Amino acid sequence: MTQTAPRELSMETSPNESLAVLELLIPWDLPFDQHLSSTDRSRLDQALQQLLQALAQPSPQAALISISQALIALGEVDTQTASIQNTQTSLKTWEVEDYDRYFQIRHVHTEQSALCLVKGLLLTCQKFFEIHMQTPWLDAHQIKQQQQGFISYTELLQRTFGLDTDHSDADPTAAPHKTELS
Repeated sequence: MTQTAPRELSMETSPNESLAVLELLIPWDLPFDQHLSSTDRSRLDQALQQLLQALAQPSPQAALISISQALIALGEVDTQTASIQNTQTSLKTWEVEDYDRYFQIRHVHTEQSALCLVKGLLLTCQKFFEIHMQTPWLDAHQIKQQQQGFISYTELLQRTFGLDTDHSDADPTAAPHKTELS
């Protein structure tokens, strides 16, 4: 018996849910270096600072507003859809495509990989807060843990891109600023 690819499922979203597709870089094409222009550096810094502020908001609605503003300020990222001929894993191509279709993911190539990574994080956080608003019965401790994970990832990107995480003239050898949720 041969296996065939499952039929495409329709994705239903509520009126307040974003319809954005999450664009992900192909894992084996992730760049080792990031050479950022001053414009891109500024865009990334602003977006990541806004994200940290959103993650510190006590209200998921306020967080969503801040994240939406960060996405607008970040602007468009020039991407091209990547064709996955070989998954470089034990998965078959149709299995990856089926997963991507279900979770509204598109694998892409871009010269703006840093912007693509930050936009992906913003969209993921946006979706997280949308789910949080739709499911108020979720465990508050787990919500805080997820938010702390997003903060840690944001700070990792700031260090990776060489962005000034505390926006001061402090000693660059000093320990990075740590944001924590109460």
